[in-house]
Amino acid sequence: MTNEIIELPKYEVTPGAAAAPVAPVLPAITLAPVPPAVVRWEPPVLGCLAAVFGIAALFKATLILAPLGLGFAVAAIFARQFSWAAVGGIASLVALLISPLFWTLLGLAWLIERLSRVWGWIT
Repeated sequence: MTNEIIELPKYEVTPGAAAAPVAPVLPAITLAPVPPAVVRWEPPVLGCLAAVFGIAALFKATLILAPLGLGFAVAAIFARQFSWAAVGGIASLVALLISPLFWTLLGLAWLIERLSRVWGWIT
C-alpha cells in the first residue's frame, strides 16, 4: 500500500438556497427536573403580638398589656414560635414585676383574703 491522499466529496452550498434548520439532537432518555418543595410561609403573628404587647407593657398600661402579652406568648408557644414567645413572655413578666400598681393590687387582694379569714373566725 502506498500513501495516497484520498479526496472526500465536498459539501456544496448553493448561494440562493437557505439552509434548513436542524433540530437539536436530544438524548433518548431525559430526567425531568424536580420542582422544589413548596413550603407555605406562615408569619409569626402570635409571637409578634406577644412581643409587641410585652414591650409596650414596659412603658404604658401595664395591667392591660402585660396579661395580653402573656396570653399571646402562651398561644405562640402552641404555634411553635418559641423565640417570639420568649421575648413577649419575658417582657410581660418584667413589666408586671416592676409595676407598683400590680403589687398594690396583689397586696390588697392578699389583705382582703386574710381579713376575710379573720372576720370568719370572729363571727
